[in-house]
Amino acid sequence: MTFYELLTKFSIEELWYTLQHRHDLLKKPIKAEHIFNLYKSAREELIALHSDNNYKENVLVCKFTIEKDYGGAPDSWIHCNMLSNNKNNNSEMQEYAMDFVPWKELIDCKVSEDSLLKLGVLVCTSEILWEITFHGFSASTVDDESKKLQQTINDIDSGKTETYPVDLDDWKPNKEEIAVEEKAIAEWLINAPEKVKDIVSGFLIADVCGRNEDVDDISVDETMKRLKSSIDKCSVDGAGEEDYHELLRSMTNDLDVNNQYLLLSKMFGLRK
Repeated sequence: MTFYELLTKFSIEELWYTLQHRHDLLKKPIKAEHIFNLYKSAREELIALHSDNNYKENVLVCKFTIEKDYGGAPDSWIHCNMLSNNKNNNSEMQEYAMDFVPWKELIDCKVSEDSLLKLGVLVCTSEILWEITFHGFSASTVDDESKKLQQTINDIDSGKTETYPVDLDDWKPNKEEIAVEEKAIAEWLINAPEKVKDIVSGFLIADVCGRNEDVDDISVDETMKRLKSSIDKCSVDGAGEEDYHELLRSMTNDLDVNNQYLLLSKMFGLRK
């Protein structure tokens, strides 16, 4: 099946189901609605680009990739690329990134049958859509970004733009700054109104209780034990006053697991 055939096979709501679950796009309802509309527009534009005259020789592939983290859960994701004829050997196909490829050169290409069989047609369609919208949600935006990148490459090659070696130590997180920020968040929450504390505790308890469990039957000790061992560190960018609950969740999740545990201990007078 071609990418066009797959896009027309599924509604935007079906594609969104996979996108929002696989890429955690529902944390902020207002932002999620905006992103949904962007994907809706991108799908419609891609379908409109379909033509019998479009380039069809490339093959789009989706691969399941696992990065093992010994001592913890492995990180896994689906990576999408494009197979194209090898310029040096016409009998071979070479793998290329597809995020800067013009949409007209992708829409009528076939999607690998192996990928569809292994990962499913809905997942592959959604992941290809995710991949090609990395730099924008319209063909013109992606084309503009591609031109900017090419200009940067040309400037570097010509010496117009000076390059500098990267010091990896500069990319390391500043532990002192993180500690100060975490302390400020924790102190604010400890002294926050009772309603705020109720919301925060509700977030954390909900994160560690299964959907079939009666929360009232989960002891405080068990809740704390689960928090200490299983809460994932995450953050929500751009939380604002219009989304008060998500602002609180963002502040709480910015703390690491141990500090979340200590925060609840202080907020509710519990022992460590």
